[in-house]
Amino acid sequence: MIDTRNPARPSKTFSRTYVAPDLQAHLDDGGTVEDWIDGRIPLISYARISADRLQGDGIGVGRQHKNNARNAEQHGCVIVLHYEDNNLTAAKREVKRPAFLQMCRDIAHGKEEETGVPVRGCAAVERERVYRLPRDFIAFQDALVMVSDGDGDGVFIEDKSLLDLVDDDGTVIAGLVTPGTGEAEVGRIRRRTVRNAVDRAEEGKVYGGPRRFGWLGACKEPYRLGNKHKCTDEWPYLVDMIKARCAGRSWRAITGEINKRGVVTARGGRWTEQGVKALVTNPAWWGGRVLGGDVVMDRKTGDPVIGDWDHATEESDGVGYEAWKSIMTGVKANRLHRGMRRAAEAPHPEGELRTRGYMFSGTLRCGRVNDFEEVCYSKLSGNKASGKNAKYGDYYRCGDANCKGVGRMVEPVDHYLEEILLAYLDKHFTGTEVQMIPWRGKDKIAAVRKQLRDIKDSVSSGESDWSDVHDLITRLNRNIQALEREEKDHLTAEWKRNLLQGWSREKWGQMELGEKRELIAQVFTSVVVMPIPKGVSDKAPFDPNLLKVTWRKDKRDGQSGDG
Repeated sequence: MIDTRNPARPSKTFSRTYVAPDLQAHLDDGGTVEDWIDGRIPLISYARISADRLQGDGIGVGRQHKNNARNAEQHGCVIVLHYEDNNLTAAKREVKRPAFLQMCRDIAHGKEEETGVPVRGCAAVERERVYRLPRDFIAFQDALVMVSDGDGDGVFIEDKSLLDLVDDDGTVIAGLVTPGTGEAEVGRIRRRTVRNAVDRAEEGKVYGGPRRFGWLGACKEPYRLGNKHKCTDEWPYLVDMIKARCAGRSWRAITGEINKRGVVTARGGRWTEQGVKALVTNPAWWGGRVLGGDVVMDRKTGDPVIGDWDHATEESDGVGYEAWKSIMTGVKANRLHRGMRRAAEAPHPEGELRTRGYMFSGTLRCGRVNDFEEVCYSKLSGNKASGKNAKYGDYYRCGDANCKGVGRMVEPVDHYLEEILLAYLDKHFTGTEVQMIPWRGKDKIAAVRKQLRDIKDSVSSGESDWSDVHDLITRLNRNIQALEREEKDHLTAEWKRNLLQGWSREKWGQMELGEKRELIAQVFTSVVVMPIPKGVSDKAPFDPNLLKVTWRKDKRDGQSGDG
């Protein structure tokens, strides 16, 4: 089942699916799913919230589940599964909602894939929790239609009302294009938001959003706008970072220094180079603002609009707009090139685009003790050799700002690790069998295809008129396409799960770099690169004993011997 939460990096945004707690308690006591359902219609409780104002605790979606359970009981239904997308909007086409997509698939098949718990529909506190865009409405409606092999007995409960999305009488479709759910209205809201942002920028109004380093956050009692007033404790450090960059200090050096001084970010974390870049290149510190890649200018004077918040000036802090322009001339990343838009035909600077072109970048970790007396453990990335060191070849290097770092030549590291990797795979996985779990939709897609063929044959023979079956054929084609996408996703997941099975050296030789990296991630947890001991030359022969390999134990369970 889905759970995108990461305990190592907590976030408000997550999706997950799980058995309803009441049903799970019943199962833990030795009961069965059939006894729990007891003739009632099994439903999924779907909960979604666009903006989690708390700390990612999922309180908003939890309240929706509670109401869905109560409302389902009023219609002879019972909640058996919980699906939720927390802190995810349904109004943007580019935003994927994993739980919603999985819900549509499980409803179409009539059961949850892993547990086999039957489902016949969904309950939500309002339809906008489930769909806002026509695309999502169609996907959800198609799933309800495919329940019970196309009999169309899918159930949808909105709040306390039982809605019929299957027998289309025109009311639901009409409701779809009204201001509440139509894509046109979503577009209008976006344009209204953009206009409001432009108006506020031209008027010099205070930035919205989370608190920025150097300014105080919002406060209710006494009332205070966020990002308007300086934070006297943080402001000197912000000015120091700006002056250091103006003086030519590297981003890495600035980051290392601010961390050594014990200064934390606005969220209480440790600074990174990207965090320092984002802060220093943000024109807010001198009172400016960028919209659409350009500094907001006064249309009458042609000068930058200075915002209505505390900011640095040449007189008070020794830095201002001119200093920012000087800093920006050395910024290459498009994402940070605020107000300094390049011409469309200008080529990207060399090295600006980074790719995963090295086999063990990301797997290698730095084993040096950093400035905080901790093992660095930052990822090593591959770097292309240049200048006078080009003759030595490409190299892996730690880029942490608070660590002197370690580095190794790519060729000997790749050769050594590849050999022990292949030896391990030869020993533990040669002769193992590939065990592919069959896709659950094989019979369903065959039935839908047969239904489509039968309808087309009836048109060809004159038994049916094309105008009568056109909408039905359109829907069946959508069903087939959705099932084909699901089958492709299933095969991809099974390929990854069986990547180590049926092992042979020939298999390795046929793999692309991306496939090899996928396999490496399933075998190695990490490889810690230790610093070269004191007294040993940097040009000394490669020492494999300075690479400390950690294996993924879960891949070795049930296998004999060690790697």
